[in-house]
Amino acid sequence: MTNRTIVLGLICVVLCALAAPSALAGSHLWRIHEVFSSADGSVQFIEMEECCGADNETYLGGKWILSDTTGSQFIFPGNLPCSNCTANRHLLLATEAFAALPDAPTPDYTITENFFDLNADTLTYWMYGAATFPFGLGDLPIDGTHALVCLDGGGGGCTTTATEVNSPTNFAGETGSVEVGPCNPGDLDLTGDVGPFDLALLLGSWGPCPARGDCPADLDGDGDVGAFDLALLLGAWGPC
Repeated sequence: MTNRTIVLGLICVVLCALAAPSALAGSHLWRIHEVFSSADGSVQFIEMEECCGADNETYLGGKWILSDTTGSQFIFPGNLPCSNCTANRHLLLATEAFAALPDAPTPDYTITENFFDLNADTLTYWMYGAATFPFGLGDLPIDGTHALVCLDGGGGGCTTTATEVNSPTNFAGETGSVEVGPCNPGDLDLTGDVGPFDLALLLGSWGPCPARGDCPADLDGDGDVGAFDLALLLGAWGPC
C-alpha cells in the first residue's frame, strides 16, 4: 500500500465522519396528530408531533402537507432554525381566523381557510406513507370544541382516532384550547348555514325547554321554543 493510498483512505474516513451527523437529520418522523375545524371551515388547525424522540427532524424545507379532497397544499418554506431540537415537539399549522381567537397558541405556519374537507379527507405529509391522517364521513367533530386526535400514528398512517377537546400546541410548547360557536344562533346543526335541517330541529324542540340554558333551539333565551325563535331562525336563513 502506497503512502498516497493511505492518505486518501484517511481523508475518506474523515469526510465520512464529518458527514455522519447530517446523515442523521431528516423529516420523516413527523406525524399529523390532531385536526380541528369550525363548522364553516374558517377556523382550522393541523397539529403535528415528532413521534419517536428524534432530535434532528429539522429538514422540512420543501416538504408539504396535502389535502387529498380539496387539493390544498402547504409547502414548508424552510428547515427548522435549530439543531438537536425536535424530540417530541409539535408543529402548529392554522388559519388566520384561528390565530385571532383568544387563548389560541401562536401558529408556526399559516394555512388557508377550508384547507381540508369537513366531511371526509386524507391529509398526507410529504411522501411518507406512515404519516397520513385519513378520516371518514362523520368522523371530524365540528362542534367548535372537539378535535380529531390520532392515537397510534403507526407505520401505516393513522388508523385509530378519538374525539377529544382540542389542545393545539406549537413548536415553542405553547398550548391552549379554543372554542368556536355556531356561525349564528340559527345554525343548530353546525353546518355553516341555516336551512331545512335547522328548521326541523327547532320544530322538534317546540315547547318548554327541559332546563333553561340547555335548549339550543331556544334562540331568544326565554325558556321555551316558540314563535319568536322560529322568526329568528327564518330571519337568519341561508349561508352564514
